[in-house]
This record gives sequence, structure tokens and C-alpha cells, in this order.
Amino acid sequence: MEWRDKIGTFKQIDVRGIQGNFFQGLKRQAMELSVGSGLEIIQSFDPIPLYEVMEGLGFEHYTEQKGDAEFHAYFCRVEVKQEEKDIP
Repeated sequence: MEWRDKIGTFKQIDVRGIQGNFFQGLKRQAMELSVGSGLEIIQSFDPIPLYEVMEGLGFEHYTEQKGDAEFHAYFCRVEVKQEEKDIP
């Protein structure tokens, strides 16, 4: 994944303290990104449900665990897809 060297330019969104479903707002932001752009999502667990949904929008992902309850998931848009998948 040659985009990994650009993750420092991705918009960082820390969702660890957010109550309720933040996903719709996150998806809206993701859908506005152009190919080559990305998001860094910080969560207290490995955000596995996000992977499939973001792939459906044309993103690849890479995740690093930086602490017991700190995961940084990087999503880079590699193509524009508008697949409607939601996290249940």
C-alpha cells in the first residue's frame, strides 16, 4: 500500500469519547474525500465493523494498536464507490 507514507496528511477523528452512533457523520465525511485522501480514526477498540463499510466506499485500511485501548485506523480512498452499507 503505497499510500501509507501519506497518513500524516489524513484528517484525524478521535471517536473514543463519542456516545451513540457517530457513523453517519463519519460516512458523510468519507464520501466527500477524493481518491488519494484519507481519514485517521482513533478508537478504543479495533473498529472492525468500519472496514467493510469503508471498503464499500472505495477505501483501503491499515490499523495500528498504540496502547491497551488505543487503535488508529487509517482509511485511504483508492476509488470512488457509493455503495450503501451501514453498520447495524
